[in-house]
Amino acid sequence: MFLSIRDFTVKWVGYKNLFDGLRDLGINSFELYVSRELKPDAYVDMGHKTLLGLDVSSREYRVQLRRLLEEEGFTISAILIENDFSRPDMDAEIKYVVDACRVAGDLGVPVVRINAMMRELPGYTIEEYVERMVKAVSPCLETCSDLGVSLAMENHGVIGNRDEFIEKLIDEIGSEYFGLTLDTGNFYWYGYPLSRVYEIIEKYAHLVKHTHVKNASVPKNLREAQRKPGEVKMMPLYEGDIDLKKVIKTLKSKGYDYDINIEDESLGAYKDPLTILKNDVKFLKEIIDNI
Repeated sequence: MFLSIRDFTVKWVGYKNLFDGLRDLGINSFELYVSRELKPDAYVDMGHKTLLGLDVSSREYRVQLRRLLEEEGFTISAILIENDFSRPDMDAEIKYVVDACRVAGDLGVPVVRINAMMRELPGYTIEEYVERMVKAVSPCLETCSDLGVSLAMENHGVIGNRDEFIEKLIDEIGSEYFGLTLDTGNFYWYGYPLSRVYEIIEKYAHLVKHTHVKNASVPKNLREAQRKPGEVKMMPLYEGDIDLKKVIKTLKSKGYDYDINIEDESLGAYKDPLTILKNDVKFLKEIIDNI
């Protein structure tokens, strides 16, 4: 396993230059956001707006970027895109995913992180969400198999976090090129009790291809309660309710040997987010070095 970080997180704490930030943090791998136009674009997350991404709109640019990364000693652990298969224009969403897979192939990146449906669709059952997702993903997987690139769906939002949705979807797709971006905090965000979070992570650990590592907390008397989505407080990685050492050990025991990718969503609550982030880095490096 190795440490990685979202490019957004590096920019969020105030670094103007991605590579300078990575060097200062002591991290040599990052998750790269790719826009629909495959060019740098305004990106908003956690209430923070920044210019994000690199120009990967042509094969020439991608070759240049790959050479630059080799010279600078950095790697891209995964491509992150903001697709949404609940949008009416499914063809546009499929094109976005396929374009990102081609970018990944040219850059030598083995994983593209994708979303499922980012909003509920009126009247849809779990089976219909699964059917819609299979319809969207299947043509993308043809490109994936040609390029040796995997799609990693994040457990994200009110659909993608549901255990029954993930289980049925995995059964329906059944491809080695389809797996999960395990977000360590999102099952808890969705409202699952803490013990259930650990159970779900263990259930799907063998399918994990990439990670988003975050932490969260709730009042002690609610840790084992079923809650509504969003009823959590985001916390530094080393302070939340979720035992990340336990989670990472579970991943390792199921054969996972890829990135531990930082996505601390608590940073906006602190006057000195960089110090919090550096403590996150130290915390995760100690876990990785000692499991």
